[in-house]
Amino acid sequence: MAKIKDVPAARTYELSTVHDVVERYQLDGPHASVVMLVPTPGEVGDDLSTRWNARRTQLAHAGAGTRALDQLDAAVRSIDPRGEMVLLTANDDSAAHCWLVGHDVEPMVHVGEPPALLHAVDELIDRATVVAAIVDRVGADIYCVDHLDIAAAGSVTGEEVETHIIGGRGAPAGRSGGHTGNERDTYQRRADVVYERNADTIARALTDQAVTSGAPLIVLTGDDREVAAVEQHLDAHRFTVRPVQAGARNDARSVERLHRAVIEESSAHRRRRRTEAVDELRRALGQHSLGVEGSAATTRAVREGRAATLFLDRAGLTDNADEITRDALLHGGDVVVVDDLGVDDGVAVLLRYAAD
Repeated sequence: MAKIKDVPAARTYELSTVHDVVERYQLDGPHASVVMLVPTPGEVGDDLSTRWNARRTQLAHAGAGTRALDQLDAAVRSIDPRGEMVLLTANDDSAAHCWLVGHDVEPMVHVGEPPALLHAVDELIDRATVVAAIVDRVGADIYCVDHLDIAAAGSVTGEEVETHIIGGRGAPAGRSGGHTGNERDTYQRRADVVYERNADTIARALTDQAVTSGAPLIVLTGDDREVAAVEQHLDAHRFTVRPVQAGARNDARSVERLHRAVIEESSAHRRRRRTEAVDELRRALGQHSLGVEGSAATTRAVREGRAATLFLDRAGLTDNADEITRDALLHGGDVVVVDDLGVDDGVAVLLRYAAD
């Protein structure tokens, strides 16, 4: 088993990567874990103290020790009231939490060894930063969305198109008080060239930001024509690009709406990736080569280090789900939790190599 770094005593921290979860899985127990809603102030039922006391009582009845419960007390007091479900887990020495945004989950309490962290794995296993932008014809404001937070990541300023006064007092005679059709066409062609050049500049900036952030998804909003032009300049083989309707650069609420749209698009992107993974598993099971299903065969493959990806059916999770998940992660495997997996015992693996 891999050696882990020392975790300071009596501290609360966020599980923000799968590596964090793997380390938590290896800490000495017993562990007390809970999934609960942390409402924002002013919401209906926002009495967090009452909500937590009910969960604390359940944990105590399930055998949680006083020191672990004290750690959870401190954790509940320290986390921000974000209006989301959160997983909290503690042993006698420390506590950790993970916000659960990417999937629906019911409230839960658990006491035992290992800790109940499967919901955190499900949340974190394929989470990635998303790059987003509010675009117009002369530039863009770029943002990075990391789970629940959106942060400004710079802006792009392109070229302005010189404007002309149409119908001004100085318009030459014979032009009906304005520009001729040829002049308007020339102006429009010049504007189109500038806007296209701006779209390329914006796309380059977005590509640089996505590469730096490791973002597989880029979400765009703003001027429809320029959004479409920027999308054409982005590499569709390298990134998934999703235009959304979240407002314009001069709209004060655009960032808020863009944030919500990114979370929705990110969840949809993850669902598509998981569907593709399940399709790959089913092909492997059909070929009877690199896929096995059922508790016994899956557990054996995981312990032998042959599991490239462990699949778990959300509706049929067994008591050893966290144990087998921990072992798969320790051997460098991925974990996919889905609904309606349709395999024996609700568990299966995609193998790195076939058994002898």
